[in-house]
Amino acid sequence: MPNIRVIGHTLDDKYRIEKLLGKGGMGTVYLATHVGTERPVAVKVIAPEFMKRAEFVERFRREARAAGRLRHPNVVDVTDFGFSDSPDGEVAYLVMEYLDGCTLGEILSEEKRLPLSWTVDILEQVCSAVSEAHDQGIIHRDLKPDNIWLEPNQRGGYTVKVLDFGIAKLEESTISISERAGFVIDNNAETMLIGGGETIADSEGSGTAVFDSSSTQKGDGATMAYSPTELGSGTIAESIKNNDGNEATKEGSLEDDETKLIDTGGAGVRSLARTSSELSSAELTRVGAVLGTPLYMSPEQCRGDKLTPQSDIYSLGVIAYQMLSGDTPFSGDYSAVMEAHKSTEPPTLSAKKVPKKVKQVIHSALAKETDKRPQTAEGFASELRANSEGLGTLLRRALVIYSEHITKFLWIAILIGIPSAVLTMGGVTFRFLAAIEVVSGPWLLGITTGVFSFLQFFTQIFAAALLVGMSTWIVAQVLAAPLRPISIRASFRQVGRRWKPLFGTVTLSTLISIVGLAFCLIPGVWLSAKFMLIAPSIVMENVSGRAAFKRSMELAKRSFRTVLATAILVYVVPSFLAIVIALSLNGIMNTFDPPPVRNTTATENSTNGSTADAEDVNFRIDGKGFNFETKDSKTDESMARKLRNSVQQGLYELLWIPISVIIVSFSSVITALLYFKTRQAGGESMLELLSRFEEDECPKTNWQARVRERLMQSGRTSTGKKILSG
Repeated sequence: MPNIRVIGHTLDDKYRIEKLLGKGGMGTVYLATHVGTERPVAVKVIAPEFMKRAEFVERFRREARAAGRLRHPNVVDVTDFGFSDSPDGEVAYLVMEYLDGCTLGEILSEEKRLPLSWTVDILEQVCSAVSEAHDQGIIHRDLKPDNIWLEPNQRGGYTVKVLDFGIAKLEESTISISERAGFVIDNNAETMLIGGGETIADSEGSGTAVFDSSSTQKGDGATMAYSPTELGSGTIAESIKNNDGNEATKEGSLEDDETKLIDTGGAGVRSLARTSSELSSAELTRVGAVLGTPLYMSPEQCRGDKLTPQSDIYSLGVIAYQMLSGDTPFSGDYSAVMEAHKSTEPPTLSAKKVPKKVKQVIHSALAKETDKRPQTAEGFASELRANSEGLGTLLRRALVIYSEHITKFLWIAILIGIPSAVLTMGGVTFRFLAAIEVVSGPWLLGITTGVFSFLQFFTQIFAAALLVGMSTWIVAQVLAAPLRPISIRASFRQVGRRWKPLFGTVTLSTLISIVGLAFCLIPGVWLSAKFMLIAPSIVMENVSGRAAFKRSMELAKRSFRTVLATAILVYVVPSFLAIVIALSLNGIMNTFDPPPVRNTTATENSTNGSTADAEDVNFRIDGKGFNFETKDSKTDESMARKLRNSVQQGLYELLWIPISVIIVSFSSVITALLYFKTRQAGGESMLELLSRFEEDECPKTNWQARVRERLMQSGRTSTGKKILSG
């Protein structure tokens, strides 16, 4: 495509063209200056020869419409569209924000492989943009590294921008036709256009014209329209059927700078050289479909089938594969690559320090069947993020959230733990009174101790369930709306609505885990890991009973190693710490233990030749030699021992209660984050949970309420996703 002589020219008296930036399949991009504001902008200009074709004008118009509908921080912002005179005639132009930085393709050409953390961060931003497009009914269809721009964000990182929604498909009408369309390759843009089969996935944004079979037209970046029966290395063998049914074969090189227009069916070639007003969506669909770059095309793109958002997800999988391994799954000439996309399983991703589950997620995106791929771009990003992070990342994130809101978490733990603490100290007090014989009677002591233990056991279970539930709710708020003030009262209200299933289901799961621990440690820990996400599931998903058990086990299965390690950390480590504190306290108490009472009267009587009754005297041997005890001295020592034990237990509880408050509150934050991680590991987007969080009418400041109202007025929530203010 020749350069348009617009450099130095001012389009529409608004945009002064400064220099050439690059060429696309249908237009050329220039650096320009907005005359009024002196702001640099990027202007994409369609060539004058294309302006003579109504279908190309319509395609460009719809490119502007598709791009203008997308308002997202990771999509290049389109600000204007129009028509203007130029030295070469009338041109159409599209104005976009000018970006600093470079494309992902430029980075990969030098770096080859990228670290996992950088890969996930870039793909998360790309997936966020693509997901927004899918919600708007737009399929990109040409996702590749060259269409992913990285702009420095002045904070040491990069803001990702997805480019070139110009060949995107607007899902406003789907046309099914029973005629074959052309097969087109754009050499300069390395973009392929294909149609065929009974249903053509094409778009209002395609508009590739097929003219008279005897003519040769030049345009759209040396585009070739053909129906290949055999492609060699750079050579096209084209099978042509004329209207009379005779067949001929032509050969040509992919590097030929010309367009060959060939009839691909027996009905002859359609002529569509008409005005824009005469072109309908159906006719634009019949012409052909722009489907993307062969290295990144999905199997259905290669077949010319109807496209869905999963086609973009396949392309994202190829990009992820390349970023981590240094190569695309398939390479070679166009025909070999396209055939491999359709029928060959990709080689196992080879990359160091990449978890096996991350590789599995990428390979799932490369599945031949669309229903086996992640169903949303957000889900694909969620799976990558969750499976790329282990227990260490989980603990660091929990520590950050806990330290930022430590006062809230501690207050919740203290308030919830008051009944359990009261029962604990009541039991200690009762044992102290029994030790000094203020309360006497073995039956009374046994029954009272049993009642205290029973109540304390179930109170602690209920308190733990409430604490985990409330912590999950607060963590959800921190993730959804970090600027929104956290209300302890609101958290109690939300979790209080579900106290019955919380108490019943968590109690049952705890009893089952205790039985497992009683038989053997390993089954008990395994069961504890399987059941540890019951409370978050009840609070966030309104499940209970068997459904809560099933949901917890389903979530735990997704990242069981991390869940098991977390269970050991949450349950076993505090128990071990409690044992260490108890043994240390016992050692300290033994240091101050008084020596046994020696019966001097009995010794004196023995010396004087008189002895006490044998049944009243006992001999005891210790490290200090032989000692004599009477029944009275033994009773006194027994009372002293009981008093010592009760004091020791009281000191232990006084020491352990504040420590346990900190440990349990921090563990509840870890459990909450683990719940969200396992959701993401299954490809479940956070948006659903966070939208439900928004619907529960949590407190907002006035400015946040106004932001949400304006979002609704502008239609930003019309896609069904809730935009969370703050």
